[in-house]
Amino acid sequence: MTDFDADVLVVGSGSGGLTAALACAQAGLSVIVFEQHYVAGGWCHGFTKEGFRFSPGVHYLGRLGKNQDTRQIYEGLGVADDLTFYEMNPNGYEHCYLNEQRFSYTNDYELNTERLISLFPHESKGIRSYAALLKRVMDQFPLIFEVNNWKDAVTMPYRTRDIGRYGLLNLQYILDGMIKDPSVKAMLSIQCGDQGMAPSRTMFMLHAGVSRHYEHGGFYPKGGGTSIAQALVKGIRSNGGRVKRGHKIDRILVEQHGSKRRAIGVQSGDKTFRARHVISNADPQNTYLNLIGREHISNRLAKRLSKTTYSTSSLICFLAVDMDLRALGLDSGNIWYGNSADINGLFASGTSPNLYEQDEFSALFISVPTLKDPSSFDGKNHTLEVIAFVGHKPFEGFNHSENGNQDPAYLRMKEKIKSMFLKTLARVIPNIQKHVVVCEIGTPSTINHYIGATNGNVYGTEKTYRQIGPMSYRAKSEIEDLYLVGASTSSHGVAGAAMSGVQGAAKLLGCSWKTILKDHGQDLKVLSAEAPLN
Repeated sequence: MTDFDADVLVVGSGSGGLTAALACAQAGLSVIVFEQHYVAGGWCHGFTKEGFRFSPGVHYLGRLGKNQDTRQIYEGLGVADDLTFYEMNPNGYEHCYLNEQRFSYTNDYELNTERLISLFPHESKGIRSYAALLKRVMDQFPLIFEVNNWKDAVTMPYRTRDIGRYGLLNLQYILDGMIKDPSVKAMLSIQCGDQGMAPSRTMFMLHAGVSRHYEHGGFYPKGGGTSIAQALVKGIRSNGGRVKRGHKIDRILVEQHGSKRRAIGVQSGDKTFRARHVISNADPQNTYLNLIGREHISNRLAKRLSKTTYSTSSLICFLAVDMDLRALGLDSGNIWYGNSADINGLFASGTSPNLYEQDEFSALFISVPTLKDPSSFDGKNHTLEVIAFVGHKPFEGFNHSENGNQDPAYLRMKEKIKSMFLKTLARVIPNIQKHVVVCEIGTPSTINHYIGATNGNVYGTEKTYRQIGPMSYRAKSEIEDLYLVGASTSSHGVAGAAMSGVQGAAKLLGCSWKTILKDHGQDLKVLSAEAPLN
């Protein structure tokens, strides 16, 4: 008989928490996952509103082709048979609508370069120079993680020389040195939205990592983001693990003897669960200060936490409309809309003190799930998920307004935001206001309530050069038997967080993360979102 309720307790069922739990369960450890929400998944969860399905945090993934990184995670964890992805429009998985100009990213890197040159022939030399540099850094990016022997270590500076020379410079600096036309620079930096930072603050190496992730196009899960969570939960349960929804963790319990501290379990309400190991999928602020407590961490860690900054927050408009969006020119590709070619200015507008005094947003990200996942289209109504990056401060007084008794001021603000969304959307989809069937607004307060993210952040810690790579929070913490996974560790996004869980489990199990991803004889199914259904 044992005093432990499980070998491993996992706090939070986001992408990282679920992959870590599955890896531990497959290694023969008993696992319990705790999720405060009534559905599992974190940013991978989904919900329905008046019969329409929405996915707040999953809009596309990259590298799902044969033998590519993201695909290897799902096949290597043995959940690929329970997943199907649609390949978004290969001729335009990403559309830029900037200052009345249009450009589409395809799944062919060289074709993208030639397309851009055909639009801006006067910048052909700069575009080619930039494209060549970006491709070299993209190709060198995975080498950073491949140091297996002394020879790899010695040759690393040579093999990654472009990263060493340019990687820490910001994207804006790189572009300014090669290109003059602001529209070209805007088209080449629009994907900064995938890390939530302006080009002037985005490391070139980070931008190259995102570019590499989507080098071969974008993919969307059939059934929305929740299908990813469901597949992982099924895998956990089939390996003897448990997933407890509606269980908010109040404390991570720490046992301290002198200077030695060890995680021994968690407390949820009046119930205590003990384990040999604890894995936290919560961000560092929530993990160390809110769940563990200042008294159990070192002064060095406390100082680091006080300086840690978090990524942008967002507003999300969930829409259902009775319009034929494909007839209006929309397809399965995302749309990045901006009213200016000044991408830095578009990011700044989200934190402007007078943002909510305006009638429109300066920039939007537009996703149409019913065009990405044709099986979800009812033949009449399309769904949209529209995002605006904003600061969290205007919502700090409303953090308890998602509990049922919403503050009247909060409701008025949401109505104002709804009006701003619809008016801005009309620039892309004319007369959309007349065709709204469902409209729901999510705010930083909503994110705080359902996801529990510090300051309503959407990408974990802000990915500055002081908070990424070797400077990010490590999986193995200073507290014995406590491990961190999620967007604030190895990488952000659904795929990045999933890999963080695999790496966190490897640290706990004392093995290489590559040994966790095994050959289960599975082959992930990928369909075309643009092809008609049989």
